[in-house]
Amino acid sequence: MRIDRLSDALGAEISGIDVARLDEPGFAAVREAFHEHQVVVFRDQDLSVEDHIAFSRRFGDLEIHISTDSLLKDHQEILLVSNKKENGKYIGVENAGDEWHSDLSYMPKPSLGSLLYALEISEVGGDTEWSNMYTAYETLPEATKRRIEGLTARHSFNRFRNKRVTIPEQRKEGAKERYEKISPPDVIHPVVRTHETTGRKALYVSPRFTIGIEDLPEDEGQALLDELIEHSVQRDFVYHHKWRLGDLLLWDNRCTLHLACRGIPEGQIRHMHRTTVSGGVPF
Repeated sequence: MRIDRLSDALGAEISGIDVARLDEPGFAAVREAFHEHQVVVFRDQDLSVEDHIAFSRRFGDLEIHISTDSLLKDHQEILLVSNKKENGKYIGVENAGDEWHSDLSYMPKPSLGSLLYALEISEVGGDTEWSNMYTAYETLPEATKRRIEGLTARHSFNRFRNKRVTIPEQRKEGAKERYEKISPPDVIHPVVRTHETTGRKALYVSPRFTIGIEDLPEDEGQALLDELIEHSVQRDFVYHHKWRLGDLLLWDNRCTLHLACRGIPEGQIRHMHRTTVSGGVPF
């Protein structure tokens, strides 16, 4: 096993292993690298659906995504992140990750981590970026840290409750009814959360799912949220990933945001499988 940093911001490449056949000492080293680097890339993997699910389960229980129309038949632990179509409709979530976010922050127990596996990649576009939310918190002015200490924020899956996002083309038909039907109730999480393993503090807001600061007047809270979001995705905090076939990426949703860069030309395919590891209540 070899571990190499991918950027100054965050991320590491782990090479020389087959994750489907990883022994316990090897897995312990992977988990340590995961906690240290926040995003880890396993190159040149050849995984069956069962392999992907089994490796993911070594990190914890798996979530079944609320977008049930984009799940893999017979293996609902897998969310299809794909621009493939059947009978004129996307088979998966074509617009996945179109705004900076942390997976499932709209749930009472958000995701610990996610694992995305590249089965088909486009020649152009389709890259992904991650931002280091430890660094985002640590580089805030001391006055801002004091200001946000103890504050909480409201998170919502429903795009119609979020002025910072738009409705994607894939979802426009019947969108309002769909979001009302599948969106869970809003949840309240700390603006700054503590990672239960590393003990480090991370900023925990995003433009996709965070819709307001609970403890402040609306205008003041929205202005603060805009300020925190802008600060959190500075280029110095970001790792930009160019996908290769067979890449498996694991990232920590407790201390990163991620963004799909899109830009895939018409006729090119990006097809991936994602599992999502269950987490705990942020504190």
